[in-house]
Amino acid sequence: MKNLKILISSFLVLLLTSIGMLHAQQSGNIRNEDANSQAISPQLAAPQCHTFSGTPIVTISRDGNITEFRGTSGQSNHMYREGYALCNSGSNPRYSTNFDDVGFATSACNCSGNTCTVTRNTTDGRLRLIQEFTKPANSERTFNIKMTVRNLTGSNINNVNLRRLAIVDINGTIAEWHHATRDSYSAWGTKADTIPFATRLRHITKTPAAITYEAKTTNFADYSCNPVDQTFGDPILGDYGGTVQYNLGTLGPSASKSVNVQYLRD
Repeated sequence: MKNLKILISSFLVLLLTSIGMLHAQQSGNIRNEDANSQAISPQLAAPQCHTFSGTPIVTISRDGNITEFRGTSGQSNHMYREGYALCNSGSNPRYSTNFDDVGFATSACNCSGNTCTVTRNTTDGRLRLIQEFTKPANSERTFNIKMTVRNLTGSNINNVNLRRLAIVDINGTIAEWHHATRDSYSAWGTKADTIPFATRLRHITKTPAAITYEAKTTNFADYSCNPVDQTFGDPILGDYGGTVQYNLGTLGPSASKSVNVQYLRD
């Protein structure tokens, strides 16, 4: 009987612990702990390529994800997840963040001065993504990314879609205000409006000019090819992501198309 009571007691403790963990996951507490662990940050634990000098403080991973983006005046990391998604007809979505990586082969990261280039092929060998990261020498608030998609085959690849995406946690805190226009996605403040910092992802240029694009506020960790826009023109409060999505259309044999985006801090 004594052993039975011990067994029942142990089962109840395990059950209550599991319920507590489930509640924490549903309420975002576990993710919030990770986002605020700046000393041993999960995003900074990813294989890194380079940390750029000066401000804003920017670190990129070996796979071409921004793992750190912040100013120096009392700011913690504003970037929880950051990366890209690449889609085309007949293929599942490929995406990469500092937590997830699907559909891409090994990367090569090379840096010179204030510019780093990350090159990756898709695992099916059909497409190549070249990312060029540049920190302008005359700016303390911007960081530029040029993305080029190249067709490595001898035939057309249709419905090519490229996204730059981010989950911004202002100063390591979830539940910001989010806002999207045609050209940019922004996140700022907190639920209590006690943190004044802000981060923006915006479209800069595209080649050829006929490429269509749209900035969106997305659901958390939505890496799909064409995510639903959660807000257009009106701010929304919560734990969301953001993206600038480009419809590259058809890539002919050995053809390439390029886009440029920019991150800004307050």
